[in-house]
Amino acid sequence: MRAARTIRERDGEGTITIVDPEPYRCYYRMRLPDYISGKRALDSIYVVDEDFYAKHDIHLMTEERITRVIPEKHIVVLESGGILDYDRLLIASGSRPRTRPCPGSDLDGVVYLRTLDNAQNILERAGRAKTAVVLGGGLLGVELARCFNELGLTTHYLFLENRFWPQMLDTTASSLVEEVLLEKGIILHKEEGLAEIGGSKGRVKEVTTAAGNTLGTDLVGIAIGVLPNVEFLSGSGIETARGVTVDDHLHTNKTDVFAAGDVAQAYDVVHGEHRVVTSWLNSQRQGETAGINMSGGDSALGGVVPFNIITIYGLPVASIGLGLPPEGEGYESLTGDYPKQKEYRKLVLRDGKLVGGVLIGDIKEARALETLVKTQADISDYRERLFEPGLDANTLLREVTGS
Repeated sequence: MRAARTIRERDGEGTITIVDPEPYRCYYRMRLPDYISGKRALDSIYVVDEDFYAKHDIHLMTEERITRVIPEKHIVVLESGGILDYDRLLIASGSRPRTRPCPGSDLDGVVYLRTLDNAQNILERAGRAKTAVVLGGGLLGVELARCFNELGLTTHYLFLENRFWPQMLDTTASSLVEEVLLEKGIILHKEEGLAEIGGSKGRVKEVTTAAGNTLGTDLVGIAIGVLPNVEFLSGSGIETARGVTVDDHLHTNKTDVFAAGDVAQAYDVVHGEHRVVTSWLNSQRQGETAGINMSGGDSALGGVVPFNIITIYGLPVASIGLGLPPEGEGYESLTGDYPKQKEYRKLVLRDGKLVGGVLIGDIKEARALETLVKTQADISDYRERLFEPGLDANTLLREVTGS
C-alpha cells in the first residue's frame, strides 16, 4: 500500500495493480488483537476507505495469487491462469505463521493469528470456549494470551525459554512484563514447550507439554514466528535466502524487480548482515523507498534496524536494535538507576556507538534511539551523562547530529 501510494503521488498516469490473496482492502495486522478482544471496531482496522482504490486509480485484484514470476519476460502468472505484464514489479508477499508440527496439530481448535479471517475464526471459537493455551514467548504470543484472557478464558501461556521474549529482553525487562501478565491472571509455564495436542471427535481437548504436564483446553494458539512467502519465486532466478535479498534501494538481483516488507531481506546495520526485519515501521519505510525508485527516483533505505513496540495491558515496551547483545563481544549495557517501579531504560553500546536499547513504561525516546542506532552515531563523549535528567535520547540526537 505504501509503495502504491508513493508511486501514485509521483506518477498520476501509470497503471498500478495490486494482487492480494485476501478479500479485503489493506488493514493493520497489528490491530487484530485489539479487534479480537473488543477494544477496536472492525472499521478501525482498515488503513484506507473502500473508495480509496478507485479514487487513486489503483486496480486491486483480491482473492488472487501470483504463482510464478518470469523476470526475463517481465510477466507474472496468476493462480487463475491469467498473465500480467509489468514495467516494475514489487514483491511484497509478506509472511505466514510458522506452524508447530506435533501430534494433534491439525485438530479443530488449533489457531494462528495473521489475517483478518484468522481473527474472525478466533472470535467465533472463543465464544464457545472456556480455556485456552498459547505457545510462543514473543510479541504475538503475548498478544494472543492477552486476547484470550480479556475474552474471559482461563489462559495458560507456554514459553519455550525461561522467560518472556529472551531474544530481545534481559531478565529484568522480562520480569516487568511477566508481573503484569500474572496480575491479570494469565498462568505462565516457563520452559514448557508443546509436545502433543489431544482431541475428542476431531476437536482440541487437551495439550501435553514437553515437561509432561497435561492441560485441559478448548483452544490452542500458536505464535512461534513467521516464514517469508517466497515459494512462488522458485525457478524465477530471483535471489532468496530466508527472504528476498535486496540492496539499499530495494532492488533484487533481477532488473525492474523490487521487494519490501516482511519478505525482504535487507542490510541490518546492527548485525552487519542481510536479515529479514519484521515490523510495521520497517514495511512502511521499505514500501516508500521502493515506490520512489520504481517511479524513477533515487532513494536509499539506509539499512534496517530491529524495532518493536507493544503495549501489554497498558505497559508500553520498546526494543530497538540489539536489546539483548551477545555476551563477551565488547558490548556494554547501561541501565543507570533503573528499574524504577514499572519503568526500565537500558542502552547498549559498542565502541562508543549506540547499537541497541530497551524502554519499558516510558517509550517516548524510542524513535530517537532507533535513529541513533541506524546512523551509527558515536556517543562516547556522552557516556557518563546518558542517564542525567534532561539528556534524553531526543536531546542526545539533536546534539550528536545537529538536527
